[in-house]
Amino acid sequence: MRRVMIRSSAGFTFLDSLMEIVALSIMLPLAAMFYLFGSQYLVDLDSAETEYRLFNLELQQYLDDSQQVFITRDGKGVHIVRQDGVYDIELYGTVVRKRKGQLGHEIMLTNVKRGEFQLVGKRLAIELEFHSGAKEEAEYALLLSD
Repeated sequence: MRRVMIRSSAGFTFLDSLMEIVALSIMLPLAAMFYLFGSQYLVDLDSAETEYRLFNLELQQYLDDSQQVFITRDGKGVHIVRQDGVYDIELYGTVVRKRKGQLGHEIMLTNVKRGEFQLVGKRLAIELEFHSGAKEEAEYALLLSD
């Protein structure tokens, strides 16, 4: 009795190689897509960027319904007069800090290398440089209420 081999490796080398190339051509673009997604995810997790976004939102809230805005400390701070109180936001060392009504300070932004506040007409412009080398600029339209 003769044995018949159903699975022989003879002649299948070329077909196996073609199947592996097809599998790689499907998997490599997926790997590249996951890499790009992962790198963008890590950028979104950057705490410095998130901290700056929160600083912008908080400062915008203080500028809303403000009655008067003054630049203090030769461009290193801003004095905001609102109906609910007076706020001082200033660069001190490597932090931007806030003080309400001459009470204690609250840190709003950290790792700041250099910063400047400018009042141009009815706009407040802020330029910040961080220790990481990143530079951020923001402008706020002032709707001063009487």
